[in-house]
Amino acid sequence: MSPATTLGVITLLASQAAAFLALLLIASATHKLLRPARARAAMEEFARVPRRFANPALVGVLLAELIAGACMGFAAARTAAAWLAALIWSSYLLLILRAIIQGRRYVDCGCSFGASVRPLGSYQVLRGVVLVGLALLVAALSPHAAGAAATASELLAAAAFLALYAALDQALVA
Repeated sequence: MSPATTLGVITLLASQAAAFLALLLIASATHKLLRPARARAAMEEFARVPRRFANPALVGVLLAELIAGACMGFAAARTAAAWLAALIWSSYLLLILRAIIQGRRYVDCGCSFGASVRPLGSYQVLRGVVLVGLALLVAALSPHAAGAAATASELLAAAAFLALYAALDQALVA
């Protein structure tokens, strides 16, 4: 494979990863909008945000996820969006680690789309590490704008990755 072909493949994979991250961020924000009571409870119980600041904190997280997700679709803003996504998932990862260290493994982190019935542990930590890593990879590669064929490829790959992500999350519930 020539260096140009290798770069093209890497760029396409980074674009597909960016599309997956965008869908995941938008799905996470939508989940918070559809289940605000659960999201507020996670803010208070998991993140330990005082009750009076839970709603503003929730709005801030929701907006950050929406902005990062929407901007990930634009090549000009992709690097900044990927850095924001890495910051969001790093924050979640640190909160998960804090809860585990404090012995609060059975608190609902709000990180899954369904009610979490399993304790916080290595799966949530690994998931956080992978998401941060993907976001940093996208930020480092910052792919250029793609044509219509690549956009269709990005969306199909992103949908497939999101389906696998959800399936893995559900499979580990059992």
